[in-house]
Amino acid sequence: MKIRKSSIAAAVATLAAGSMLAVSTPAIANTPTLLVWVDSARAATFKPSVDAWAKANGVTVTLTGKDFGQVRDQAKTAVPAGTGPDLLIGAAHDWTGSLASAGVLRPITVSAATAASLAPNATQAFLFGGKQYGLPFYTENIALVRNLKAAPKAPTTGAQIKNGELQIGYSATGGDPYHFYPVQSSFGAPVFESTSKGWTSTLGMDNAAGNRFAQYLATKGEKFFAKAGKGWDDMVCDIKSGKVKYWITGPWAISAIENGNSKCTTKSVINKNFAISAIPSFGGKPAQQFMGAKGGFITNSPSTDVVNATQLLTYLAGKDAGISYFNIDSFTPANRAALVVASNDPVIAAFATAGRRAVPMPNIVAMDSVWDKWGKTEAKLLTGKSTNPAADWKAMTDAIKASIKG
Repeated sequence: MKIRKSSIAAAVATLAAGSMLAVSTPAIANTPTLLVWVDSARAATFKPSVDAWAKANGVTVTLTGKDFGQVRDQAKTAVPAGTGPDLLIGAAHDWTGSLASAGVLRPITVSAATAASLAPNATQAFLFGGKQYGLPFYTENIALVRNLKAAPKAPTTGAQIKNGELQIGYSATGGDPYHFYPVQSSFGAPVFESTSKGWTSTLGMDNAAGNRFAQYLATKGEKFFAKAGKGWDDMVCDIKSGKVKYWITGPWAISAIENGNSKCTTKSVINKNFAISAIPSFGGKPAQQFMGAKGGFITNSPSTDVVNATQLLTYLAGKDAGISYFNIDSFTPANRAALVVASNDPVIAAFATAGRRAVPMPNIVAMDSVWDKWGKTEAKLLTGKSTNPAADWKAMTDAIKASIKG
């Protein structure tokens, strides 16, 4: 039977709307079943891979599109009651600590073959308290974008960048800890300390290294990092024209750089007009930006079919699925073999190379206490409102520690 594209589109639309859609094998007596909650915004990304696995394994999989802005609270209620899903897919890795602490997630055992097939930092993103709670499907990180005419060679240190040559989009009141993190980490001031078991809730930036970073921001300020509150269109046009040489940003900016906007309509081509490079060190140590990973969890529901859920999760972290994510949405696969294929795209290849040292954004609950205070202090330092950077930094870290302690 010929399947019309309109029928597929309708099915995906139904899924995204939050209703349930059984895929693959028809439900017959004794057929294994799985209930999967999927990010409704990414239903079309995962459906082909789920279909392929379900058909090959004779399992009926029901996908339920969910608003992932609300799904964590829903899972915390549904899973203990036995009405939750077997798996959550399309989930951000930094949910791990919150969901695991609430008893929603089931620890998994990762085979040596699976571990070897995945980028280590992507797998580590789902590590919490020494236990593995999920597998990564695709990743994202920032890098240094540069105008090739203005900067033919990539800088290896921040000292090679002059005032006004670098832009980082940040707010005059809220800073931008995410985009400034590679600068901070190069001073040896990680946001939290980490061990082989994952992130801890002990701050890693309340020290001399953190003070040096604070002083650096205050000294360099807006004359070095560009003015706070700079608009998106202006940032795009300034990197395209060479008014600024460098921009610390992510894959989300590339289409705008390539195509321009109403203020700058010329087209730009990667490796001809602009390039993507590793972020240089500003403080003497390697710059490590945050990495974000999307992946899947197996829930701790009493009714979870652990065997089939594990097999599906492993498949979704595999080569074929990774290539599918790239083909559908141009995502960077966490699976190494899939990344080789995806790296035929020069943008994917460049961001992946630039992100080799990236560290997973902390997945611990304590991270919720950090962002607001961290960003406001950065803004104060950058905009010249701090008369004592070390004291302001200490006040910030003291306030964060008090918030974590509760």
